[in-house]
Amino acid sequence: LSSAAPPVIGKVANAEGEALTIAPNTWVEIKGAGLAPAGDIHQWDTDFFGSLMPEQLEGVSVTVNGKSAFVFYISPVQVNILTPPDAMLGPVQVVLTNNGVTSAPATVPAQVLSASFFIYSGTPYVAARHSDANASLIGPANLYPGFTTPVKPGEIVSLYVNGFGPTSTPVVCGSITQGGTLTPLPVVRIGGINAVVQFAGLVVPGEYQFNVVVPPNAPDGDNTLTATYNGATTQSGVLITVQH
Repeated sequence: LSSAAPPVIGKVANAEGEALTIAPNTWVEIKGAGLAPAGDIHQWDTDFFGSLMPEQLEGVSVTVNGKSAFVFYISPVQVNILTPPDAMLGPVQVVLTNNGVTSAPATVPAQVLSASFFIYSGTPYVAARHSDANASLIGPANLYPGFTTPVKPGEIVSLYVNGFGPTSTPVVCGSITQGGTLTPLPVVRIGGINAVVQFAGLVVPGEYQFNVVVPPNAPDGDNTLTATYNGATTQSGVLITVQH
């Protein structure tokens, strides 16, 4: 038996919006201590099994509601997972195992949706792309100079979101190939103005894409961005930059 101290889970939350309620097929972060071997920081790269996502990295694995999650990133203080697609409601238990040593269960609220936008790390700006041939990044020009540019009113943009629930095509558990659309379409507002949503669906594991027309009357500058779907709304404070 290992004499190592057990991992300690301090927080489980939506990896993008920090909401404390999680959902199936959603990117989730676990924060705590002893979550991975000391000094071990690893993100999946060659860890796939054919077309399947890994259920463990470097001996670190996680179960959610008794089902194996898919492990994307590990470090001693944070582990990021994609939750299994199986339905889960009410309090569920999250358990992390680090090289055979298992944490005490963390009890976490769960529901069908845990809606959030992907944002550029450490910023309030949505992770999004223009519809140009290069699919270049959207953001203030000074965010990532040479790489990010604002959107124009009337432009079609691609926004990336997390935790929006079942699609027209059921999720294939563990597969790196996912698809399917959302019905009804979400309601997206830019600067408080309803935007036309042309497409909303799952494009890669746990990541949805919304193709949206920026309202022609959206004002210049940083605009608030929200998406609402089946009663769930994305985190507050997300911005998208508009420039005529």
